[in-house]
Formats: sequence, structure tokens, C-alpha cells
Amino acid sequence: MSRHHANLSPLRCARRAPLLLPLVVLLATSCAQPLATAVDPHDVPGIAASRGGHAAGTFSRTLEQTIGDIDHQLVVTLAPGADAAQVAQSYGAVLLDVAQGFALLQRPADQLLDVPVGLKTDPRVLSSEGNALALPAEARQKSWAFDDGFGSMSACVTQGAALRLGLSRAQTVGRGNGVLVAVLDTGIDAHHPMFAGHLAPGWDFVDNDADPTDSRDFVDEDEDGVVDGAYGHGTHVAGIVMLTAPQARILPVRVLDDEGRGDVMTVAAGIRWAVGQGARVINLSLGMTTTSSAVELALLEAQMRGVVVVTSAGNNGTEFPQEYPATSTRVIAVAASDPSNHPAIFTSFGSFVDLTAPGVAIRSAYPGDQYRLWSGTSMSAPFVSGTAALLLGLHPQWSLITVMNRLRQTTRPLVGGSFQQIGRLGSGVLDVNDALADDRPAGDFGDRRLSSGSAGSAGESP
Repeated sequence: MSRHHANLSPLRCARRAPLLLPLVVLLATSCAQPLATAVDPHDVPGIAASRGGHAAGTFSRTLEQTIGDIDHQLVVTLAPGADAAQVAQSYGAVLLDVAQGFALLQRPADQLLDVPVGLKTDPRVLSSEGNALALPAEARQKSWAFDDGFGSMSACVTQGAALRLGLSRAQTVGRGNGVLVAVLDTGIDAHHPMFAGHLAPGWDFVDNDADPTDSRDFVDEDEDGVVDGAYGHGTHVAGIVMLTAPQARILPVRVLDDEGRGDVMTVAAGIRWAVGQGARVINLSLGMTTTSSAVELALLEAQMRGVVVVTSAGNNGTEFPQEYPATSTRVIAVAASDPSNHPAIFTSFGSFVDLTAPGVAIRSAYPGDQYRLWSGTSMSAPFVSGTAALLLGLHPQWSLITVMNRLRQTTRPLVGGSFQQIGRLGSGVLDVNDALADDRPAGDFGDRRLSSGSAGSAGESP
């Protein structure tokens, strides 16, 4: 039985995470109400976020300006009606940013313990935690895109991974028409031909503006010896979604800079904003080394509104350390397989993994009208996000559990793997063609599965 079958109930998850228990009733009573869909994510109805004289949406905080002092920052989830500036003032903290009901505070250097303790009992605060870095696994392992000289749209469509997944056959059944897929990453090259006519207006939570362009500055800000180490990551990930679901729409949400750095604030706010914009699928090809109550709350809200969230498992090549949010029970966690359907040598594994997908030398879009190869679980996740879009285009009412049932019941077996990986790589390798087999028109038996059970018969309510 999938861990989701046992754990996806909001109440069950809330019992495992007591910090979120008061939020379940709040969300349950408002689940039918849409989230704010204002273009500026700082403007959230019900949250009077006084900004010390700044007009709404005019915060100048950028990730680069605050990343160096991240250990002294707190991310606070505000209760409805709470004033972020007043909360900060109560503790002598500096309000750095507020977006989508999440506030970023700089705590005083001489009050490192008192502020967090006070916030935990403050009725204006639903949760509080130290800020932390979020990175794509490829940035951690210093894996980069490369150009083999054969890049083209045609080469993307005919690459081995696309053929093994049965994309062309699956797309005769569904193409993800109109399904909005949010890609929370480094941004996107909006002018790349792979996205022509398929982009929705996005947002940049790194620079706090409406231009989520996948850009670079040719400076090694994180001083790791690699300049702009994650540049193009978001474009590449979004390209894989489009390769899988060519009629889906991409909602670019920039939560990582060109070095691949984001934080709890950008990720939590990005998820909540994407849900408010109507995203049905959210791709998170990123991870943190610690869990986050703010991100978990955003994932809970996404789940309760029928949004399918897909995450990468990580590139550690071991079971530990494990990356969050892949370990959350509110997501589909994806590991990587190689061209021979073996576990990729770099893939993380564990009981939290749901399935694997191709992740070795995947060709996709890259800024500047290019098509490059990249390896990592960040490339595996968008194949699953795209498949979820195909299914939701055919079954708009389906929930995370229903999509998960279909995906897990139609995987192909992995080949090989170590003793330590047994039972820790999910149900097998994604098979997109088989995932859509039960939706073929009557009389089309070309690739229809011969099993007696039907994944489509699973329950369709969360």
C-alpha cells in the first residue's frame, strides 16, 4: 500500500504534525473559497501587512541581500488578520518581507532565544521557524547542463527517455489541454520556442517582481567556485513538462536564484501563490535539509484544493540524508532511473519515494533557444508532473490520491538495484503510455493493459 493511502488524510497528517493541527479546521471551513489571485503576491486579503511606510508590494528585500544572514532570520506564518509589522515590532525584530501570509523577520542579535519562544505562543502566529536554504539537488552535487552538439526540438521528442515512456502514444489519448502546471524553480526563458503560446504570467519571489526570467549575472555569489551554477535549471525542468504534456500551460514561479538558492520564505509563498493562480500541478525540483512548517502548511492547502505536488527525491546516492519536501506525505516523491531502467547511480532513495522516472542525460530546453542534456532527480520529477497534467486534463476532478493510484499501478519494474534500495524506490519506473491506457477510446486496444484491475476506478475525492 502506498504511504499516501495511509497518510494523506489531512487529519491524520495533522496528528503527526501537531504544529499544523489548529490549521485543519481553519482550512476545512474555507476550502471551498478560492485563494487570492492578485498578480502581486504581497497583497493577501485578510492580512493587514503594514510595511513601515512601504506601499503594498514595494519591499526591496532580495534573496541575495539576506542570504548571508539567513541564520538570524525567522519565517512566520501569520494568522488571518494579523499585521506583520506589528508582530515584528512586538519582538524588536526587523520585517524584511511579507508575501502570501508569510513574513520574514530579522531577529535581534541579542535575543536569539526569546523571539522564537515568544512567537510560538503568539495568537497572531500560526507557525514560526528559522529560515533555511532551498536548493536543487544538482546545485548541491555540482551537476550542470551540457551541450553535446545535437540539441534540437526534434532531438528532444525522439530521445530515448521519451521513447521508453511512450510519450507519443500517450499523447494520442491526452495532451494536458489547459492544465496549469506551476514550475517553482530558477525561472524560465519565456522566449524559448518550446514554450510559445503556453506561458501564464508568473512571479519572481527572488527579486520580488513580475519578471520570472531564468537569468544570470556571471558572478559566483555563493563562492563555491561555480559561476551561476543553476542557471537554466528552471527552463530545463519546464521543458520536460512541455515535452510530456504539450498542451499544458506553464506558470513560472522563480523561487531560486541563478546559483540555485532559495529559502523557506520563497518556497512557501510560491506554493501558496501558485495554488491561488489555479495551478493543478506544482513541480518542486528542489529540496531542503530540514523540514518546514510553513512549507508543510502550503502543501496542506494545495492538497485540500486538489493540487498535485511533485518533488525530486535528491541526488545523494544514499538513503540519508533525506531532503524535504520529498519526505512530506503531501507530495509525489520521484527518484531517478537510467536508460536501462536501473536506479540512477546518484539517486536518493528511501521509504518516502513513490516511483522513479528517467533522470540521466535528459535533453530539454535551455536559455537562448538551446537544448541541453542534464542529469538528476530534478529532471525525473517533471516527467511525473507532465503525466499528472495528462491525467488531470482527462479527469479534472481527480485528487492527489487518485493520480497517485494510477501512476503507481502502471509502473514498470526497476532492474537491479542494491540490497539497501529494496522497497525504497517506490513502485517502479514511470510508464506514461500505460498510465493513460485505461482512457483510450473503446475499441482501441493497441496498448491497453491486460490486467483485470483498473487504476481509474480508484476513489476521486481526497
